[in-house]
Amino acid sequence: MKVSELIEYLKTQPQDLDVIYQCFSEQVMLDADEIEIIEACEPRPDGWIQDKRDDMPTRKYLCFPGN
Repeated sequence: MKVSELIEYLKTQPQDLDVIYQCFSEQVMLDADEIEIIEACEPRPDGWIQDKRDDMPTRKYLCFPGN
């Protein structure tokens, strides 16, 4: 999903909802300072993305917090 797609999706949601994310077995409120741009490997065919490695191509991602 691209940032532009996320923005369009969020426009379709009720604008008065709090935003939370899963953290272990519960949820926590999302703060903007927890969202960051990181560099990580290109996505694998199964959709998973590995941490940055010197022996693999990388790119930048907008990364939300999680477990």
